[in-house]
Amino acid sequence: MTKNIDFNQAFVSLSNSNIKPVYFLVGSDQFLQDYFINELESCLFKNQPIDKAVLMADDIGSKEVVNKLNESDLFSSNKLFILRNPNSLRGKTREEFIDYCSNPNTQHYLVIVYEEFGLKNKFLKTLGTNHGVISVSTPFENEMVKWVKKFFEQNGVRNISGKLTKKIIEAYGDSLFSLKNEIDKLSLNFSGDSEFTDDDLDNFISSTRGYKKFELFNYLGKKETFLSLKLGRSLVSQDSSMLELLKPLNEFYQELLFAKIFSGTNQAKKSFSLLAPSILRQLPMYANNYSGKEIVSALKRLGKIDKQIKSSQIDDESAITEFIFSATSDG
Repeated sequence: MTKNIDFNQAFVSLSNSNIKPVYFLVGSDQFLQDYFINELESCLFKNQPIDKAVLMADDIGSKEVVNKLNESDLFSSNKLFILRNPNSLRGKTREEFIDYCSNPNTQHYLVIVYEEFGLKNKFLKTLGTNHGVISVSTPFENEMVKWVKKFFEQNGVRNISGKLTKKIIEAYGDSLFSLKNEIDKLSLNFSGDSEFTDDDLDNFISSTRGYKKFELFNYLGKKETFLSLKLGRSLVSQDSSMLELLKPLNEFYQELLFAKIFSGTNQAKKSFSLLAPSILRQLPMYANNYSGKEIVSALKRLGKIDKQIKSSQIDDESAITEFIFSATSDG
């Protein structure tokens, strides 16, 4: 049975120098991934040069991944390996990889990062059973509150009310990376001895609202073509990329389809989402603006765009323009 390990407990164990040879991170929040890996680096190497290698089976081949893990170091120094997308390992190398993880090189430390939600095959489930799963998915709103407080305190700001905290999460809570980035910017010209007000936050959101993902999904949900196009083009030209938007766009339209099919029924609370809380709450309303056929068509277009982007057949701005126009225009 897969064993779930609390992120905070795992992090504290690192800080207490209780370091394991293998960690299995599951989830796509880039900040949490980096936060954990950076702490592990700090504990392993302290003031010494960091010896780290990122392994990608799609780039170097499955066999080479296993070979690098098994390589002996003449100087017996610690080395940290990061394996992303373990599911790309093929054939018997999966068994060899599992064997290695059960009996790792004593000088090697391995962090396995799987970004999809859910362990979908025997190989991944075996890793989860043997080593436990540390969730690095974007937290729910109640956990986000703790991170807002932490990020503000790191900037010397302590006078933040619950009301303002909620407003910040609504605006920037699509990921911890986005949350930290905006709080860092927000805190630049703010004195920690002053009281942070509604007007301070409203002015900041107003000045940056042209580039916020949550508003793009709001406009898409309302089928506001012009505003969606304006904001979508701004995002891919300055703040994001089409590849980064594909996963949340897919989730958005899949959730619209679910809301359309199961209209009137109670939906189970999602344990993981790439969408902001304000968007999740309004999904039933957004679904009323689309037909089932339109939603399915949008999902098919996203699949096509994914292939075109990865094969360099289309640029980001053309991709977002074509998608938004076709998904939101009637007729």
